[in-house]
Amino acid sequence: MRANFMEIVFLTKAEKTNVNASGVEGNITSLKKTTEIDDTQRVFISGASVKYSIKEYLKELGFTLSPVKSKREEAQITTECDPEKYIDDDLFGYMDTAGEKKRVAPVKTNGMISLFPYKNDMNRGVRFDPTGMNHSLYDIEIVTTVFRSNWAIELDRVGKETVKGKEINVPDNEKEKRIKALIEGIFNFWSRVKQSNYLTTLSPQLITMVFRDDKTLTIGDKLIIDQNYRVNIDALVDAIRYHANRIKEIYIGYSPSFISNVDELTTITNRIDVEELRNKITIMNIADLKNRILDNNFNIFITK
Repeated sequence: MRANFMEIVFLTKAEKTNVNASGVEGNITSLKKTTEIDDTQRVFISGASVKYSIKEYLKELGFTLSPVKSKREEAQITTECDPEKYIDDDLFGYMDTAGEKKRVAPVKTNGMISLFPYKNDMNRGVRFDPTGMNHSLYDIEIVTTVFRSNWAIELDRVGKETVKGKEINVPDNEKEKRIKALIEGIFNFWSRVKQSNYLTTLSPQLITMVFRDDKTLTIGDKLIIDQNYRVNIDALVDAIRYHANRIKEIYIGYSPSFISNVDELTTITNRIDVEELRNKITIMNIADLKNRILDNNFNIFITK
């Protein structure tokens, strides 16, 4: 196996959208928000919403998802809880309170969070009354911003589980297929939620992928750009140098039409003072990185 653990962090720009609403107050549909240390409001997209979109993509790839059971008096809504058979039960875990089955998800995410403050943008709509003038007005909070999304993947737990004493160990070729499908879903990510009138792309435009054997986050919140679309190279270098002794491989993919300081990013290894670490860092156009990672010759579980 390539490594026990994989961290993915990516940035993407969303335009004029309300991807994951918080709820409706009066006639206003609000965005989900959290308060930064400086008291500004930052829009976020929940991890559940992001996982829903990934699951929908897995269905498009032909995977059968675990059937959802209706809520029963003695148990909450759950799935079949079969990680050997179903990719979503394997990657995203489950909880069956009646059957006392639980799987902590090998794939974890914070969803997405905006790098820039929310500026109270609003879209006003109207539903016309065809028989008179009693029209319905409504307002929807919208945002144009750059989101960061963080993912942690416990590779050594994919396809492995003990359920009531029974050992489940999915073959390496199936593990490979599942993780590659997840990664493909991230590379091709877009939200299926609330997109009828607020369609926006959310696929990565700057991405870092880190492999290591201990389960520690490397990049975290250090993937940052400013309002001029300049990557904060200092923050990225600090994160890499701090974890230098545990990193096995780092891949950085960038869209040259997204970031403005490509030259600084592509020469980041010049600022790494450990030669062994420099040799572990690969930086390339994000389209080339996508092709490389998803290629059959790039193996995560299968050893050749």
